[in-house]
Amino acid sequence: MRMPRPQPWGLCVLPLLLLLPPQTPRADGNRSLLYHLTCVSSPAPGTPAFWVSGWLGPQQYLSYNNLRGQAEPYGAWVWESPVSWYWEKETTDLRQKQKLFLEALSVLKKGGSCSPVRGTPGPYTLQGLLGCELGPDNVSVPVAKFALNGEDFMTFDPKTGIWDGDWPESATIGQKWKQQKEAVNKEKTFLLYSCPQRLLGHLERGRGNLEWKEPPSMRLKARPGNPGFSVLTCSAFSFYPPELQLRFLRNELAVGSGESHVGPNGDGSFHAWSSLTVKSGDEHHYRCLVQHVGLPQPLTVELESPAGSSMPVVGIVIGVFLVLALVAGGVLLWRRMQTGMPAPWISLRADDGGSLLPTPGLAKDADS
Repeated sequence: MRMPRPQPWGLCVLPLLLLLPPQTPRADGNRSLLYHLTCVSSPAPGTPAFWVSGWLGPQQYLSYNNLRGQAEPYGAWVWESPVSWYWEKETTDLRQKQKLFLEALSVLKKGGSCSPVRGTPGPYTLQGLLGCELGPDNVSVPVAKFALNGEDFMTFDPKTGIWDGDWPESATIGQKWKQQKEAVNKEKTFLLYSCPQRLLGHLERGRGNLEWKEPPSMRLKARPGNPGFSVLTCSAFSFYPPELQLRFLRNELAVGSGESHVGPNGDGSFHAWSSLTVKSGDEHHYRCLVQHVGLPQPLTVELESPAGSSMPVVGIVIGVFLVLALVAGGVLLWRRMQTGMPAPWISLRADDGGSLLPTPGLAKDADS
């Protein structure tokens, strides 16, 4: 199962195709370094106006937004130890891109009715997909394309240093960016040299992170649904990579995967669940089958027993122990009385039994 990387500020209502992470990796699926940049003209209160996620193949390794103002490692990459200046360099580059994107939105706002998005004056969401990919011959191919409100907007050619697009606003923004020679040179240097060097460095130093495999923790539970039916939910927690298959079995025969969902956790791992509606009373016939590269073999998950169902069993066990204790106590008492010994509660107060409770009214003897 694959899914887009959702953002916490709720922009998934737009067809923002550039936010999608790379597709299911092939053998060379990790041989790309891509930055997904997003800038919005009307951010919600307390949310960023500009943010970036950096991806090595299908794995996010970097996050940045204008509120924190710092490039930070993400997921398993928080344990990587690059050179001391690495994240400072990432931060400097992303702050420069942030400035360019905010300038572009300013141009679009001034455009008013000349908006390229079907005559809509705003708000705007400008995105960029920047980075590089290594081909089969190990030649780096630069990637630099932009979208506006989910539609192709313009591209950048690092050889000529020109931003180009079909809409008039593309030329306006491209010309404004081109006037900043430092920005043009930095973009060309990044796409042609810095990006391939960073990619090769990550492939070498972060090999363990790229090969990270975390098996899922599983749970299968049932809850009441519509009258006469129950809903089975098979949940997987904290696994990586995100490719995972959940399937329901009835009497060991596959019956489908049901309604499914996969989403990211804050630590770079993923969670998933799949639900299936079954007849009430038929739940115990079902199992959940999970397949993941972190598991040595497919795992079958049993249905959890309801919390209340264990109480009668506990009560029965306790009752049996009480009965056994009473029987054992009765046997011991009968044997003591048969041999002429007093009952335990009498001997504990006798002079020859070592009194635990002092006899009322008797003064303690110094010798005793």
